[in-house]
Amino acid sequence: MSPFPKDIVIDILLRLPAKSILRFKRVSKLWYQIINDPYFINLHLQRHKLYIVFRISRTSVLHLCDFDTFNNPTELGYPFKDLATGVNIEGSCRGLLCISKETYPFTIIFYNPTTQTHKTLPSMPIKSPFRYYGDNGLANYHLGFGYDPKSEDYKCVMILLRLVDQVGSFKGQVMVYSLRADSWTRGAQDVPYFFHCRHGDSAHLGGIVHWYIEDNDAVPLPIVSYNLGDESFGSVPLPNNVGDSLHMNTHLGVLNECLCLTVNYVDDCDVWIMKEYGVLESWTKVFKIAKAVHYEVLRPISFLKNRKQLLVNFPWCNVSSVDLENWKITKFKLRGLRKLESAYICLENLLMLKDDEDKISDFQHLLENAKKPRLINNTET
Repeated sequence: MSPFPKDIVIDILLRLPAKSILRFKRVSKLWYQIINDPYFINLHLQRHKLYIVFRISRTSVLHLCDFDTFNNPTELGYPFKDLATGVNIEGSCRGLLCISKETYPFTIIFYNPTTQTHKTLPSMPIKSPFRYYGDNGLANYHLGFGYDPKSEDYKCVMILLRLVDQVGSFKGQVMVYSLRADSWTRGAQDVPYFFHCRHGDSAHLGGIVHWYIEDNDAVPLPIVSYNLGDESFGSVPLPNNVGDSLHMNTHLGVLNECLCLTVNYVDDCDVWIMKEYGVLESWTKVFKIAKAVHYEVLRPISFLKNRKQLLVNFPWCNVSSVDLENWKITKFKLRGLRKLESAYICLENLLMLKDDEDKISDFQHLLENAKKPRLINNTET
């Protein structure tokens, strides 16, 4: 029997940082079961302990830092870290990153920076007309990543599109990967129309994945939405007058738990927030930020803790902070690290992601431990 009631053990563990909790799995069978329980993992997730993941410029190297202090940068040992190019971070959700490798063989992984574990998604049997002999063997595709609160499942959405003639006819297909089922299935609804968007320019909010899209003439279209629960497409209106004047680039994201749209012009950019989801009139322009470098593309990442600064990404320059009182833009630097290319906010998440080889290794580890004499008996049940 444990010297403490189970609810007391849970309360103690919830107060600890992830690194300590993961070490305490070895204390006893009871503690191991508690820490691996999805209920406990969700309780711990609700503490909203934040990390930030930085990508080093012109590499695939990622570093994890504390969000509040930006101290203790730790290099992450994920599978693609040694690749020079072709690695895209497709999204961040509830502490997990969805990362794709464009080079052959095309690969997608879910990666947890907290536990430094990953899950390689199984390959999909892609057939004509969505396959061609290019770098990764895929036609025009768009990825989305998010969490379905109804099924309590992490999902990846792949939208495959291909034009079949000069008048706009196309073929489309939607594939949905479920982490819980560890398999791809065809989406319940096919793609309603052809569209263009940039890789990595999706946004997840409330179980719905969104893409900012344009037509063949780069004219903005209503935001495409895909509900991970019922696997249906929808749309979200753009702010009035967006796209009426010449703009260079538009980015869709999430800021302060609202959809955020950033419209970049040559000298400045407008940052819009949709305060009430799906309501056109709730779009509010919260900032107009002048750029220090013309033609740069600004993407908001997150408010900093004091909410007086906004962390932003300039893909050609650096991760920077914008002082919201004097609008000064300062390049963000971490001691010992060179130029930071991009940044992603992650919740601390205890979920252990396992590939098949990891499961075999864990099984062998359990067999080895079973042969050893037990040193702790009074805490096991």
